[in-house]
Amino acid sequence: MCSIKGAAIDRIAEAIDQLASDVQGEASGQQLAARVAEIWLMVSALDPELARRKQRYATPADGTPSA
Repeated sequence: MCSIKGAAIDRIAEAIDQLASDVQGEASGQQLAARVAEIWLMVSALDPELARRKQRYATPADGTPSA
């Protein structure tokens, strides 16, 4: 693994740890959802294929975007 990927994984792990801490604190559901979305963006940037697969799961068979 190259150091760039290693650093990205470290940032994701730190963000997950912070999210776990925020869940125990006073963060609102909206703030937590935003944090999860940020983590998902970091994961997607690290693994674009995973992001493409996720899109298939989120798109209904008729091709219309999910709400």
